[in-house]
Amino acid sequence: MKHSFVNVIGCGYAGCECALSLAEKGVSVHVFDDRDVVKRQTDEEMEFAEKKQFADKLLKKELEFLGSNLAKIEKELEEENPSFDADLLLEKAREKVKNHQNIKFFDMTVKELNFDEINVVATGPQTNKALFDHLVQTFGSRKCFDCFPVFATVENLDETQFCHKGKNLYLPLSYNEYIDFVNAIILKLNFEILAHGKTPEKTTIEYMAMQDKDMLRNEYMTPIYLEECLQRPYAVLKLEKTGKAYQISGFSSQLSPEVQKAILLSLKGFNGCKLVRAGQTKQNCYINAPYMINEFCQSEKIKNLFFAGNIAGVFGKNESIANGLYVANNVFCYYNEKRFVKLPKKTCLGFMMQKIIKTNNFNYSKFEPIFENYDIKESEQKFASQFEKEKFLIFRSKFLLEKYKEELKNGKYV
Repeated sequence: MKHSFVNVIGCGYAGCECALSLAEKGVSVHVFDDRDVVKRQTDEEMEFAEKKQFADKLLKKELEFLGSNLAKIEKELEEENPSFDADLLLEKAREKVKNHQNIKFFDMTVKELNFDEINVVATGPQTNKALFDHLVQTFGSRKCFDCFPVFATVENLDETQFCHKGKNLYLPLSYNEYIDFVNAIILKLNFEILAHGKTPEKTTIEYMAMQDKDMLRNEYMTPIYLEECLQRPYAVLKLEKTGKAYQISGFSSQLSPEVQKAILLSLKGFNGCKLVRAGQTKQNCYINAPYMINEFCQSEKIKNLFFAGNIAGVFGKNESIANGLYVANNVFCYYNEKRFVKLPKKTCLGFMMQKIIKTNNFNYSKFEPIFENYDIKESEQKFASQFEKEKFLIFRSKFLLEKYKEELKNGKYV
């Protein structure tokens, strides 16, 4: 063996599962994490949870088949209290990581990686800026993304003032109405940001309004032909339907929610509106998986480097745990200089990994991740009932994963 230990950076669901799985196999693991509190679900993960129709029961079964450490902890918690807080699982997992005899836990921030050592980056979207800058410098800005604008979401609009196209709304603005909107932004910007010596982030409405009066119009409020308008409007504000509310395209901001609502009230149709979620700018970090890692979650460029969890485009608790376990298996093969073992594609985990690795999971026009639907649809056979279908899928997963585990156990050296 060329290496005496493995570094796991990040101790969320994926990081905990990866570290514990390796430690249980006798590998010495160094875990680095500087969070004082357990990270709660992010807005992006909650949005993904609403959109996805993932075969969650099947994935949980597969985690049991594969001997997941976090699956065992979750089962114990469910036996004590079926409605336990999900954050308690991560808290218990972190305790086990810190107390494991084969794991050294370092409460510290990692700002750059030593590529001579085996590293698993499982830091999630809240990756330390210095570390992410290090990744960008190593792999390039087209493979690593560190800015995630969150657009404002509103309800209770006067929809008679808008044009309708499908489920979305479009607000046509004349030249004077558009200029009034830009002036309202600049007025609030002067009071709330510039007075405190802050510089607006590039993705915000205040930055664009400050740069040029037509920058918003050119970026997010491009005038389009609307059938309800007698003449082409000077600018058009687009609102995308999301559940019962509407997301305002391009409306990300560092201004307070109260100020953002005041700006929106300067527009027709927004009288009495409810600001469900204010626009935000976050440093959320992701890698563009299809161009960055292979099917074993190993960096194409640096063989000692693996990625796991949210940072690689994996969203959801069970998904992150499963991915952390899969990465641990791959790292263990690499650590022992054995061949990687491919996941069976007709398992839930195998299907999920194919979607992540082979799908461009980034929207360049909006500069944000695309939340894939990982749902398994069994089309090869017809079943008399949903129960029969679930029974078949569970049996098939168990059969395929037993073969996968056998191959891992009897793996051949490279």
